Amino acid sequence: MFSVTPVTPGLTERAYHSIDTGNAHPIKVQPYRVSPQAKTAIEREIQDMLQMGVIRPSESAWASPVVLVPKPDGEIRFCVDYRKLNAATRPDNYPMPCTDELLEKLGRAQFISTLDLTKGYWQVPLDESAKERSAFITHLGLYEFNVLPFRLQNAPATFQRLVGGLLAGLGEYAVAYLDDVAIFSDSWADHLEHLQKVLERIREAGLTVKAKKCQIGLNRVTYLGHQVGQGIINPLQAKVDAIQKWPVPKSKKQVQFFLGLAGYYRRFVPQYSQIAAPLTDLTKKKQPNAVQWTEECQKDFNHLKATLMSDPVLRAPDFDKPFLVTTDASERGVGAV
Repeated sequence: MFSVTPVTPGLTERAYHSIDTGNAHPIKVQPYRVSPQAKTAIEREIQDMLQMGVIRPSESAWASPVVLVPKPDGEIRFCVDYRKLNAATRPDNYPMPCTDELLEKLGRAQFISTLDLTKGYWQVPLDESAKERSAFITHLGLYEFNVLPFRLQNAPATFQRLVGGLLAGLGEYAVAYLDDVAIFSDSWADHLEHLQKVLERIREAGLTVKAKKCQIGLNRVTYLGHQVGQGIINPLQAKVDAIQKWPVPKSKKQVQFFLGLAGYYRRFVPQYSQIAAPLTDLTKKKQPNAVQWTEECQKDFNHLKATLMSDPVLRAPDFDKPFLVTTDASERGVGAV
């Protein structure tokens, strides 16, 4: 029905990625110093990517350094620090989907399947000028990508444009946020038909999926950090546990990290902006890096944790019925019901 591979990603002809740096001169950054263990990991990753055709040796005037990022499943993600290249790249403002709208669509469904594309970005080729700009430098030498690497400016826009075209006309039962594709239906018979159509589109586009990350024909699934299905939307328990275990922040950056994690589930916390206001105030530019943690901060910190630990549930709205929206605002927040 569709192509599955545990190692080699597909290569589509439906899209390609370009890098527009205007009149910028080539940017070259020296490789970062790494441990012997990291060198071994880099060598292994380069060998694997060469075998798959993901990269090739380069003679480019451009060069960005390598960083290794650990993944939740224990594997290592080979990334390149493209910050200087990205700063010189003209942005592509193709819109990303609203996660709340995607979750509301899935939340009402009785049957849901999710598909994860194998190393999704690597299934999109680079044009020739982008290849030399993608060059990265290591202790083994200089290489460049044949396909779209992670952390590159405009990579999300290019990939979202690809999957948007892939699912064109199927929006009533299929959505995608980057490489996370979801198919949702109200009956089993419809779901089989919908799933077949989406898989055919994936095969025709030359794309592959990672079988072990797919969820097929379930009543409730994990999608975009939530549990959704059968009219109910919940936060993902693992992320709630991470919030619960978060230590008291000691710096402005730590407060920002906590608010970023907790804020992802703000829709589950009534009056979130007002509760979080004392913490948000700590992140303002005029505040020192070492935060002044007050009793009010601790109270609201505990309040946010307790609310999310209470297993909050949202009902997916039925857009076939009329709505009454009531809003209110104050100096500390804006609310709508």
